[in-house]
Amino acid sequence: MSYETLQFNTSQFRLPEIIQFSSPISVRASDEVEPEFPDNMTYSTFLELYTDRANRTALPQNSTNSNSQNSTNSPLLLYFPDFCADCQWGNSQTCMGRAAYLKDKYKTPNPEEAVMNDRVTCRNPPLQIFWQDDGLDEMDNMFAQPMPLRGNITTSPMLGNISIYVYETLRKDVGEDLEQKMRAEYSHPNSSAANVHADIAIIDLFRNFPGRTDDPQDADIFIVPYAHASHCHSKPTGVWMGACKHIGYNLMKDGVFNKLNHYILNEKRHLFLNVINQGNSNPTIRAVPLSITIGPRYKDTNIIVPYLNSLPSFQPSVLRNRGKDWWTRPRTYSVAFFFGISNSKMRGSPRVWRKFFMEEVQQNWPDTLGGLPYAIRVMTSGNKPPSRFFTHMYKDSIFCPTLPGDTPPQKRFFDVILMGCIPVVLSFDTEVQGEKKSSWHQPGGMSVENSFPWAKGSNSTDPRNEIDYRSFVVEVTGGVENVRPTIEALMQNYTEIRRRQLALMKYAPYFSYGMGTDSHKHPDAFSKILESLRFYLGGFDHWIAIGFFLVVGCCHYFSECVTHVTYPKVLFQRQKKYTGSVTKL
Repeated sequence: MSYETLQFNTSQFRLPEIIQFSSPISVRASDEVEPEFPDNMTYSTFLELYTDRANRTALPQNSTNSNSQNSTNSPLLLYFPDFCADCQWGNSQTCMGRAAYLKDKYKTPNPEEAVMNDRVTCRNPPLQIFWQDDGLDEMDNMFAQPMPLRGNITTSPMLGNISIYVYETLRKDVGEDLEQKMRAEYSHPNSSAANVHADIAIIDLFRNFPGRTDDPQDADIFIVPYAHASHCHSKPTGVWMGACKHIGYNLMKDGVFNKLNHYILNEKRHLFLNVINQGNSNPTIRAVPLSITIGPRYKDTNIIVPYLNSLPSFQPSVLRNRGKDWWTRPRTYSVAFFFGISNSKMRGSPRVWRKFFMEEVQQNWPDTLGGLPYAIRVMTSGNKPPSRFFTHMYKDSIFCPTLPGDTPPQKRFFDVILMGCIPVVLSFDTEVQGEKKSSWHQPGGMSVENSFPWAKGSNSTDPRNEIDYRSFVVEVTGGVENVRPTIEALMQNYTEIRRRQLALMKYAPYFSYGMGTDSHKHPDAFSKILESLRFYLGGFDHWIAIGFFLVVGCCHYFSECVTHVTYPKVLFQRQKKYTGSVTKL
């Protein structure tokens, strides 16, 4: 049964009608009259108003689901054995390591079962799958679709507010050839480069932006279309080295920097793309004055952007066509979290909090939370469920923990938002220039403002355009033991859950990049990048103007002038051209 066909029992509470929206722009939180709900209504009570429970179509609501590998209830359960191999048995030994030891040392016939009986932390929490798997993945992605050509796009939310110049002079092996090679790889449905492929999409968007100019004197910003993250991922030398040192300095110098005819004396208006974790990028690119990055931000001229999700179902037009009833629809699971614990390459990683969380769930969580089941599993290496499984589970869950990974921002954080699931984070104390802040990564870690795109208080865009993450993210202080009581309290307050879901609806399009036919049609992540550049130029132009008039004053006083420095003519047109327009959130 589709959501649109659900019937409501309106005898007790007034609920919103199901409305089909035709205009992608019309669906905003303020456009509809918000229904009234009792302040003390729980989420379970809300679900009782529906004659059907969300998406529970595979199994009856009260059926018992076994997690054993020979279960016939659902083929998907075969991916989730009882044994939690990567969890800790003790003394820095994993459960798998302990099982292997028992088998080798004592020839234990069922070592995994013995380990689970010995340590509760080696047994996975119960998992129920109320979903009929149709076996169909969303095979296509936006890289497989034709890229709009320059000139075919005539509108943009930022048209008239900024002018860009895109270089076409890079050496082919780091320019055109690299882009074509990586675009072909990313168009494959099984591409493993989901964390780095945003640079190719962003370059495409800069190239076909209708505000692009071919006259460098008319340019506010110069775009350097060097896909550094993709170049690092491609491993042209056949090996991977830390800090992308397998991409040599001379290669970038000769292929990129020496090809930038307008770079000298204009360095601060040249935008580089460093859309990879900064610790994995080459120091040469890390040192440029102005760059785009997925975070964290180490200097004010780093513009943090979201990870790219290239699936067509998460394009801005799709997100904006989803009305309130999609974002606030009933869910089957209270919590969904599928994650990895170990990463041998990242010793001392904040991933340890995931281990602590899993141990807390294994030892202290009941089988349900707020009256609903939850789906929490550690993912081990080897045979993994199809990607459609995770998409479905996150879409059908209210809360999605995004606990610390190797770096402050995670792709999972943005993905679950696009799927309508409320992120849950651990919040730690940190300090920025003597001011107390919060970090969602680790104690004393990078602050929220320096980790997430356009965060409120980050001074990375016009304050009216900032994203209020705390309007939808659930912050848990005091450690993993407080995740359960925090969520249980929220499950008793449907009004608060709904408020956060509507905040998701408001901000989600700004974590999506319009590609293909969606390019430049709606306010999205790319238009937010342009807003940041416009905001940057506002402060930058101020100091350029001061410098210019100082030079003019010196020329007048000393009757001589430095003649080899020129300023772009647009400097003196910007105040007329840009009126400080603000994207309505």
